[in-house]
Amino acid sequence: MASSSMAFQVYASPTSPSGPARLQSRLQVQLRIWLPVLLCASVFAVESTSCFGADHTSAPLQRLAEAIFGNCVDAHWALIHHLIRKTGHFAGYGIFSLVCFRGFCLAFQDAASRLRRRLQAHGLAILATFLVACADEFHQSFLPNRTGQFSDVLLDTCGAVVLCLALFLVMQMAKGCRQERRRAGRRRKPACAEAAA
Repeated sequence: MASSSMAFQVYASPTSPSGPARLQSRLQVQLRIWLPVLLCASVFAVESTSCFGADHTSAPLQRLAEAIFGNCVDAHWALIHHLIRKTGHFAGYGIFSLVCFRGFCLAFQDAASRLRRRLQAHGLAILATFLVACADEFHQSFLPNRTGQFSDVLLDTCGAVVLCLALFLVMQMAKGCRQERRRAGRRRKPACAEAAA
């Protein structure tokens, strides 16, 4: 399993070029780092239009739910539709925070401590998610069939916190497993050396 430092080395800016070539190389690196963040933000921008208001998404989603579960969804469709939309908020902005984490983690490669770099990246990813969610809800407050609600901002930020925390715990567990394997490998080496002697 490749370590995260090996994966991030792909984005390390080369030191050999100079002048315009070096600037172009840095721009390419920055584009590779931040393009996924921009693509996710553009999805939110499209989704934040009046075309994706609850009045437009209800009928297609209801038809899909009826095709899967039958007509039993009709009696509770308003609640189901509300839960689908709120789950979309939570999951969509949670995924956005992970994409932001990747960008910030790559941008902070020169940080002395890997743990500090990850914590900074997680904090900034959550902050970026909060700011984008605020901008999204503010924009929706001007649309006739949408409402800007701070509760949605909090839900989006909760999605970011939960997914960032889950990722942090997974990364810490993976680090612990790698260290345990190294320790086990060191313990085996002397035994193998004795057997060879």
